[in-house]
Amino acid sequence: MEKILLIAKRKKAKHLYAKKKWSIRKIAKHLSSGRSSVSRWVKMDEDKIQLDNRGWQKGRLRKYRQEDKEAVISIREGLVKEESYFWGDIVIRSNFFNQTDKDASLWFINSVLREKGLSKKHVKRQKGGSKYMMYPVHTINKLGCSMMSLDFIGPRYLEGSPDKINFLSCKYIRPTKEGIVRRITGQTAEQTIQMLKGIWETYYIPDTLKVDNDSAFGGNLSHKKCIGKLTLFLLNLGVKPLYIAPRSPWNNGEVEGFNNVFSKKFWNRISFENEEEIDIKIKDFNFEYEKYSKLISNNPPLEKKRKISGFKDRDLANRQVEKFRTKDIFFLRIVRRKGDKDGKNEKGSINILGEEITLKKDLINLFVFCRLSLGQKKIFISTESDGKLQKVKAKKFEIKNILY
Repeated sequence: MEKILLIAKRKKAKHLYAKKKWSIRKIAKHLSSGRSSVSRWVKMDEDKIQLDNRGWQKGRLRKYRQEDKEAVISIREGLVKEESYFWGDIVIRSNFFNQTDKDASLWFINSVLREKGLSKKHVKRQKGGSKYMMYPVHTINKLGCSMMSLDFIGPRYLEGSPDKINFLSCKYIRPTKEGIVRRITGQTAEQTIQMLKGIWETYYIPDTLKVDNDSAFGGNLSHKKCIGKLTLFLLNLGVKPLYIAPRSPWNNGEVEGFNNVFSKKFWNRISFENEEEIDIKIKDFNFEYEKYSKLISNNPPLEKKRKISGFKDRDLANRQVEKFRTKDIFFLRIVRRKGDKDGKNEKGSINILGEEITLKKDLINLFVFCRLSLGQKKIFISTESDGKLQKVKAKKFEIKNILY
């Protein structure tokens, strides 16, 4: 508030209180001020009304100095000059702390960047929009100590070439946050398994792998009640497959967000001559993203890491249930309406591996968490309430293409 305006308000408050006999509440409402402030003003002596002891010049930084603003700009310019893929506010804050040993708020960094025309005001994302659908977030967070998301990117095309360029995108969700992209020759189960073998030797095998229902991932095969090659590969490694709800990519938001970063900062920024150049540049991107993840992440690393080399003597295409290292497959599904709304035949329905399962109509448009137990030959369907699963149905479910 400007000093002149503040002094005028004080004078007006004293006048209304002393001459007009207005109440403190009425004056506060009239001047759009707080009642505590008005109470102070009406008790002030005439000489104190003219004083403003706030003592801070307009535009002067209270917590940060001009040198701090210059350091922020310098860090940003340095990251751009180094042709780094990542120069956002979080990266700048981490570098600012490393250089000055001072913590800076993201608000301060963004305000400095906007002042220099180096950043735009971002709209804050609204979180928690899926709560009303009973999305089982607590249950998913308990599925093992480590989790990874998987997705395809593409096909993309080089300028002037009809050849498809495909990528496999992997994003660790916990405990670390690494993201890896590899070019693949096609979006197939065989290519996925081959790439995962290489990634899981360099990095580590997660407890749970979250994927969509692409047929290459084994979630949408043409054969009813059958699982694909990737699912067998995971079960033999002891990795629990988690298939997200169809047509709900936000269920796999971690890898979808990483795909967006890849598109904006890699594919859309660089012009490639051929596939060999892509393979060289993508190594730089993966390395930069690893540095970025370590810079902004405070999560402790996984203590016991399983590598693919520990399974050299194991048949990773085995189809016998008793030899699987894990016997559970998980599915997220949104219950859809079957039959006429408000009619006698109205029911809820989900589809698991080509098998339609009916549920009570009270569950329509809500999420259910499904656990397919290969050992028990049953599927257990539950909802989550207050962080706990509540079973709503159990049904016999036997996979056709494995040996019991």
